[in-house]
Amino acid sequence: MNFFKELEAFFEWMGETETPISHSAALLWIYLLWRNNACALPTLQGQWLWRVQFYVRPELLERTLHTTYRNVARYRVELVNAGRLSYQNARRGRSPGQYTMLPFAPNVGPEALTDLTGRPATVYVVKDLPEADSPPVDNCP
Repeated sequence: MNFFKELEAFFEWMGETETPISHSAALLWIYLLWRNNACALPTLQGQWLWRVQFYVRPELLERTLHTTYRNVARYRVELVNAGRLSYQNARRGRSPGQYTMLPFAPNVGPEALTDLTGRPATVYVVKDLPEADSPPVDNCP
């Protein structure tokens, strides 16, 4: 996934969506996008691949967003209901929950790979678009 393309698509979506979200939910989404980017895995070819699932401690979100756990949960529900992410509750109390960013790019999908340490990881990779879905070529001089 591309950080800036996803961010641009998010702002376009914000202007067009029929299910608007609060500014605080938007801030949470932007923070999670940044956090997922920071959790990217390097490849031998020098690429960085975004994890499909990643974890964030609740107190980190509270501190970063200057709000309570209850508000973070409310903003997260807004994003889940709007189809911008999925979330799996922590197993124990205030342990990190599992987040999944849902990409805007139509040609990005999950793929199971092995990271540089030999551990399995599911990451987002760019897939080829079918010919009919390819973006038009800009022929402007």
